[in-house]
Amino acid sequence: MIIATTENASQVMGGVEILSPMGLFILTIGILFTVGVPLTMILRGKKD
Repeated sequence: MIIATTENASQVMGGVEILSPMGLFILTIGILFTVGVPLTMILRGKKD
C-alpha cells in the first residue's frame, strides 16, 4: 500500500528540467538569494 502510493506520487511530481526556462529561472532566483542576501548584509551592515 505504501509502496504503491510512493510510486504514484513520483509519477505525479516529476519536477522541473534544469535547462528549461522555468528551471533556469528557479536556479537564478536561488543563486541570487544564496549570494545576494549575505553579501547585502555584509556590505550594508551595521555602521557605527
